[in-house]
Order: sequence, then structure tokens, then C-alpha cells
Amino acid sequence: MRPAIDQANDTGAATLRVSDGYGHDVAAHGSLSPSRTPREDFQVTRRLVGSTRWPLILLTAVYAINVSDQYLLPTIFPLLKQEFGLSDTSLGVLSSSYLAVVTILTVPFGTLADRYTRTRIIAWGTAAWGVTMIWTGMARGYISLLASRMALGAWDPCDNPTSQSLLADYYPVGQRSKVMSVYQTGQLIGVLFVPIAAAMATQWGWRSAFYFFSLPAFVVALLAWRLSEPVRGEQDRREQNLDGAVQPPSAYDTMGARDAYKAVLRTPTFTVALVSSALGSVFFGSIGAWAPTFFVRYHDLSVSQAATALTLLAVGGLTGALLSGVIADRLTYSGHPSARIMVAGVARLLTFPLFYLTFTTGNTPVMLVLFSLAALTLIAPQAVLNAARADVLHPSLRGRGTALDAVVQSVFAAGAPLLLGILADATTLRTGFLILAPLAGIAGAILLVAGLPTYVRDERRVRELLVEEARAADPDAVDAILVRDRAVPVADPDHLLVIDGIDFSYGAIQVLFGTSCAIPRGGCHALVGRNGVGKSTLLNAVAGLVDPERGRILYEGIDLVGVPPEQRVRLGITLMAGGRSTFPSLSVHDNLWIGSFPFCNDHKLLGERLGAVLEVFPQLSSRLHQTAGTLSGGEQQMVALGRALMAGPQLLLVDELSLGLAPVVTRDLLEVVGRLSGLGTTVVIVEQSVPVALEVADTVFFMDRGEVSSLGPVADVREDALVERMMGRSPS
Repeated sequence: MRPAIDQANDTGAATLRVSDGYGHDVAAHGSLSPSRTPREDFQVTRRLVGSTRWPLILLTAVYAINVSDQYLLPTIFPLLKQEFGLSDTSLGVLSSSYLAVVTILTVPFGTLADRYTRTRIIAWGTAAWGVTMIWTGMARGYISLLASRMALGAWDPCDNPTSQSLLADYYPVGQRSKVMSVYQTGQLIGVLFVPIAAAMATQWGWRSAFYFFSLPAFVVALLAWRLSEPVRGEQDRREQNLDGAVQPPSAYDTMGARDAYKAVLRTPTFTVALVSSALGSVFFGSIGAWAPTFFVRYHDLSVSQAATALTLLAVGGLTGALLSGVIADRLTYSGHPSARIMVAGVARLLTFPLFYLTFTTGNTPVMLVLFSLAALTLIAPQAVLNAARADVLHPSLRGRGTALDAVVQSVFAAGAPLLLGILADATTLRTGFLILAPLAGIAGAILLVAGLPTYVRDERRVRELLVEEARAADPDAVDAILVRDRAVPVADPDHLLVIDGIDFSYGAIQVLFGTSCAIPRGGCHALVGRNGVGKSTLLNAVAGLVDPERGRILYEGIDLVGVPPEQRVRLGITLMAGGRSTFPSLSVHDNLWIGSFPFCNDHKLLGERLGAVLEVFPQLSSRLHQTAGTLSGGEQQMVALGRALMAGPQLLLVDELSLGLAPVVTRDLLEVVGRLSGLGTTVVIVEQSVPVALEVADTVFFMDRGEVSSLGPVADVREDALVERMMGRSPS
């Protein structure tokens, strides 16, 4: 039994009074108990992790630039007609020829994306697109204009199949919906360039618009060239704790185009999503072409007002794309494996009644609100279906799968305006829309009825295939990983914190290598190891200061990957960082007050805790208005520990408390930390001194080369054996 600790000693490090040596009942300072800390329910949000945001930003910009030209040409039709004396048919041929070439060459680009370096494909293709834009601006007749438009269509497909394949390998599987939703906004952002192009064409002539749009193409092409090429299937292998840096040989790598597309179509979930998207494209294509005319005919809007109203399609679509990705990933984290298909299906189901109401209401403001909501659900499925397609296709088939999906959607969308025109001539435009609107609902029903049952099976098949390929390349390594994974108690309720196979690197230097451990609920747990093995990095990862590149961190069953640090504090996790962990320019009082962040509006509890902290550290009472940077090292650590006590954490992470302190000060502060378990707080402490760590801890974990092993209860750990480990020698 540990002796109970009472008053402040001569070093000024007063400690908590505990009623018994095991620290279960707190006789004093009960206000510091984590059970007293309000834990209000709130919606956990997640940041994008696993890679820098730069590839996503750049590829989204490439998408926006490529798409912008599709809207640029129709904007300057009147100017082309005036300069070249073109008929409407000739103008229509310009658009149709471009779309025809895009459709034809999308399939070959899908094959290139699966075979060759994808960043180079995007760089060369986008640069060629920029050159062709200049050629278009230099056209002196209809023939050269037509030829340049067809050449432009040849380079447009370099983006979509290649970018989606890259994004699936840049970012973690668990955030794939969110990543695809951000990328999807590029299609809608391209619409925002149209007013710029129109203004330039009006002011300086139509050629200036093409010259202007060529400039960002060259910039992003150069930046794309400098992007690092991820290993194909890297994130999918990392998700299973396989080596993501190595791409084992696959039968799909050398498979012919015909056999590869057969393999894609034999994936049930992909085929179901393809049929659903084809039906959805019919309705989507008709909306874009005929919605302004509907606004004019049935709501007496002017042409300019109708064009402005059409921008609601982009605004609603932008919202829908982003919202669907967040919802799908959040549901996936919550244990719904088919969430991506479910979100897409529900969104398409809702599209039908929303557009039905849009087309039948006679109130214009209500119609515009309904149109915006309907646009949200109309666009929302695309991003999550892109993510689902990446889930169910082998990494070496994703380019071709994306290409096939793009071709089918383009073909069905291209015929939609004509189909609606025929229906409108036979009935009315409103009736035509009401006839086509159920297609969106049918598309959603197909996903929910046929896609949900197959998704989990297809996604599991891809994971199993990746394991088989990895085992064929290195059977011993893969089997060792699978055995280790089975030993991690992910779902054990006795563990407050479970770290499951996380990797982390500082640039090219990897620090954590599939690190896994489980921290029991309650008690004080010491993490020991030599300098530089990753102990502080591990604590920072739990606190949210760094984001693991792979793996999971489960706290109370919540996956913390991507959860911001401030939300982790609200969940009950507090980090006392190494060194003098204070805000030196702030007063002692303000430093302590910051610790009350989770309940800063509860003034009564704040006052009680501040008083309790000052009882624990009475030396600070006379220094409340003194700046923390002027205190001694020991006093600054009292402030840092007091701030942690103010938070009332469920899990306290203490990093190098003894750094730079006199041994007697270190001893007293560590005893305070050790007694926190009596308040119900679980403590994980990193400590260099083996004797001190063994004195304060209940259990001991040893870290070496980025990997953690449990040494068990402190009573079973010999000090000399642990020192041998610390020195890199096997314990005798």
C-alpha cells in the first residue's frame, strides 16, 4: 500500500489527500473528480487525415479548370455566331463534337490510369489542355475552331479516372467519402468561372477568355508533375495493417482491357451503381438544359432571372456533395459498413418528391426553396458512390471503373434534353418533368434494394484479395501481421484506450510502426523507453496534435482519427505536454482557467476547482496574477499540472514531467499524478527515470523502435531488467 499524502512539503508541491493507499475513495477535493466534469453531448467532427490536403486541393482545382470549358463555350455562342456567321447547327456541332471525343477517349484514359504513373498523366494532359485552349483562341475560321474543340476533348478525360484513383490511394479508406465529396465540388466550382469568362469576352473579345483559362492549366500541370505518386492500393493495404509502401504483383496489372472491363462489370455493387447512375443522369441532364425554360414559362421569370435561379443548382449541389461525404463517413465510423450506398440511395429517393413538389407548386419563392433542396439531394449521391466504387474495385481496376461510369453517365445525360423536349412537345414541359422525375426515385430504390446486400460482400472480397496478393509476395510478414492484429483487444470494455496499428512519420522519417497497445480503465500506467523511440509522438497522437497515417485510436469505443484536439478535451482527454507546459505570457490564474475549457460556463464548478487546485498547490495562491513565464521550473510544472486538474480529465496524458526539474520536485509532482487514480482519472505517464516510473505506476509499458509491449503490473517488473531493456540489451 502507498502511504497517504497530505500537506505541502518544503518544495511547495502539495498533493491530494487520499483516504486509503489504493486511492479508490477521495476524502478531499472531490470537485476535481472527472465524474463532476460536465460531458454534454455534441456532434464529433473529423478532419481530413492520412496525407496533406495539398493533393486534394490540387486535383479539385484540375477538375474545376477542365470542367469550366464545358460552360465557357455556350457562354460565347453569340460572339462566335457574330464573328464567323455560324448557324445554330454549326454551334451545336462544336459542342457535340467535343462531347463525342471526350466520351470515346475516356475509356483509354481509364486504362492508362490503371497502368502508368497517374500524376504524370494529369500533368501532361492538363498542359496539353492549356495549349489547346490557346489554339482555340487563335482560331481564324470554323474548321480550325472545330479541330481545336475536338483536340480539347481528347485531353479532358485525363482528369477524372486518374484523379479518383489517386485520391483513393492518398487518403484513408475511412475518409474516402469526404475526400470524394470535396473533389466533386470542382465540377460545381467550374460553374463559378462562367461570369468571369463572360465579362472578359464582352470586354476584350471571346479569345481573351480562352487565353486566360489556359494560364491556370499550365500552373496546375506543373504542380501536378511535382506530386508524389502514391503506391497503388496503399490505403487499402494500410487499412488491414499490411505494408502500404509495397505493391505486390496482381493479375489485374497485366490484364487486357476487355478482360479488365469484364471484371469490373462482374462486380455486382459496381453494376448496380452504374444502372442507378444512368437513370439519375437522364433526369440530371434534363434539369440542366430545361430548368431555365421552366422558370420562364411557369413562373414568369426573365431570362436573366432564370439563369440566376439556375445557380441554385450549383449552390444546392455544392452543399449536397459536401454533406453526403460527411454523413457517409460518420455513419461508417458508427458501425454501418454500407453507409455509402445507403446515403446515396436515400438521397435519390428524396430527389423524386422534392422535384415533384418543385414542378407542381405555383408559388415562386417556395419553388426556388424546393429547387435548392432538390438540387442538394440530386448531386449528393455522386461523391459517395465514387467512394463506394473505389471500395469494391481492386486498386488496379479503379481507373477503368471510373471511366466506364463516366461514359455511361455522359451518354444518358446527353440524350436527356432531347427526350424531355419530345415529351414536352407531346404534353407540356411540366408534364415532361413529372414523367422523368420518378427515375430519380427508381435509381435510389435500385441502390437500396440491390446495392446494400452486395456492397459488404464485394468490399470484403477486395480486402481478401489484397491480403492474398500480399501473402503471395511475403507470406511470413503477412501472417505475423494477422496474428498481431488478432491480439489487439479492440472491443474490450475494460480498456479505456485502445491504440490499433498506427503509423506516423515526420516527413521521410517514420517514428511509429504499427503501434498497438491497450490501456486499462483506471490506474496509472507508465510508458518507458529510450529517447527518440516515439513516446511523445504517441501521446500527441492520442491528444490529436498529430494525425496517424494509418490505424485507429479508440477511446471509450470512439474512433478518434480526425477528431480535433479541442473536441478530445471535451471527451475527457487532457495532455500535459513535455517541458514547461504553460502559456508564459499569461498569468497563473489565466493558465489555470484555460483548463476549464470543457465547462467554462459553469462558474460554480470552476470556482470550486480553482480553490481545490490552490489547496493542492498553495504556493500558487500568492502568484495568481504573476505571469507564468517568470516562475521557476518547478512552479511552472505545478501550473501545468493544476491546469490539467482543472479539466477533470477521464484520461490524463503526462509527458516528461521531470524534464529539467530537481529530483525532489519531480518526486512530489509525480506522487500527485499517481494519486489521480483516486479521483477516477486514468493516467498514462511518460518518464525517463525507471525508479520513479516504477514507484508511481500500476502497470508498465515499454516502447522501442515505435512499437509498444506490455510488461504487466509493476509488481512483476524488475528494475534491473527494465534498465537492461532501456540500454538495448535483452534482460537477463
